[in-house]
Amino acid sequence: MVRALKQIKGILFDKDGTLVDFHSSWVQVATQMIGRLLVDLGLSEDSAARESLLDAIGLHGNAVDPRGILASGTTQDMSDAFVHVLQDKQADPEKLAGLKDWMVEELYMLTKSNREHIKPAADLPRLLKQLRGHGLKIGVATADDQESTLFFLKKMGIAPYFDFIGTSDFYEKKPSPSMLQAFCEVGGILVEEVAVVGDTVVDLQFAKNGSAGLAIGVLSGVSGSSELKELSTILLPSVGDIVMENGRLVWERDDKH
Repeated sequence: MVRALKQIKGILFDKDGTLVDFHSSWVQVATQMIGRLLVDLGLSEDSAARESLLDAIGLHGNAVDPRGILASGTTQDMSDAFVHVLQDKQADPEKLAGLKDWMVEELYMLTKSNREHIKPAADLPRLLKQLRGHGLKIGVATADDQESTLFFLKKMGIAPYFDFIGTSDFYEKKPSPSMLQAFCEVGGILVEEVAVVGDTVVDLQFAKNGSAGLAIGVLSGVSGSSELKELSTILLPSVGDIVMENGRLVWERDDKH
């Protein structure tokens, strides 16, 4: 039986792998960015460097390490990992010093150029309209930067549904509870009244660190049930399953239904 300790008044979503299909965008974007970086550094012919950079962020072919940087790290994390690899390649120190800013701009441009490949994890306008109909405050807490996050929300036509947009360039990265606390301040609710939804261990640890009312794991991203089940209050195939067929919210179900 699943019951919330308090009435849930807000829902805070992760973005990549939760609201958006992870593989439809990030694998291609990360691969293209590394290719452009190597060209910029004059290392385009260095296949070993390319593999080392991919490995550093947890991307192995099309397989994403659910605990790696690409799955749940920030642009700063990615930049630090790249600098560590490239220092051994005698890359231009000046370019490495400006790598973080270069990556922020490059990721935004690549997100836009790959916009036709971005796929939502569910019918998001319908889902968010239903959640709003239940009177819930709605937020997003992501490791991504604000510019790329806003681009996605606007592209999907769902930006107006969000009361709070938390990104790692404005808040402490997850699993710090900073974004959860900020969401509660904006929404005028308690952390115990929030359901946190995510596809990685970091998302669920974020929920635990912030004492969220519910930690909802979804299997639409890079993690499997074996990674998520211990930290999840509820484990679902995707965010589309948060509202059940009878219109009730999944945490309202009990052993009679």
